[in-house]
Amino acid sequence: NGDVWECFDALELMRRTGCAGVIVGRGCLGRPWLFAELAAVFAGQEPPPPPSFGRIVAIMDDHARRLIDFFGPENGMRQMRKWCSWYTQGFPGSARARGELVRVRTLEEMHAVLARFDPELAFPRAALRVRRGKGSQCQAVALPQGYLAERDDDTPPRSPHTPEELAAYERALDGG
Repeated sequence: NGDVWECFDALELMRRTGCAGVIVGRGCLGRPWLFAELAAVFAGQEPPPPPSFGRIVAIMDDHARRLIDFFGPENGMRQMRKWCSWYTQGFPGSARARGELVRVRTLEEMHAVLARFDPELAFPRAALRVRRGKGSQCQAVALPQGYLAERDDDTPPRSPHTPEELAAYERALDGG
C-alpha cells in the first residue's frame, strides 16, 4: 500500500516485499486508466499508453455525467471540480485552466475550458508522479457516531435521513 503512481511501482512493491497484491490509493486520482495498466503488467504484457488529452476529456465527461446523475446537477458539478484538477495535472497551460475549472457549474462550462487544449496532446510523463489528494499527508480520521460501540457488529452505519444529517453529509462531500 502506498506510492503506487505507475503500474511498474506495483510490480516493484510486490518484488521487494513478497506481498500478494497492492492497494492503489491516490495514484489513481484523475487517472482511472491506471487499473488497465496494472491488469496488463500483472498479465505479463506491456501496459497501454496513457490516453491523449482528447480521450481524457471524454473520460471527464463520462465521470461528470455520472456524478450529476447521482448527486444532481449542482452537487454533481461541485464534486467534479476536484477531479478536473487531477485529470488536467501536468498538461502545458493547465494551471490557468484549473483556476477556472474549480469554479465550473455546468458541463458546458467545463467543456468550454477544456476545448482550449489540443485533443492530441500526449499525457505528460512528468504528471505520473505528481502528488494527488491531501497536501498535508496527515489527516484525522473521523468515524460516524457510535461506529465502534459494538466491535463485533459489522453492520454499516445508518445513512443520513434528516435534513440536518443530509446537510452535514453534503458539507462533508463538498468539493469546493
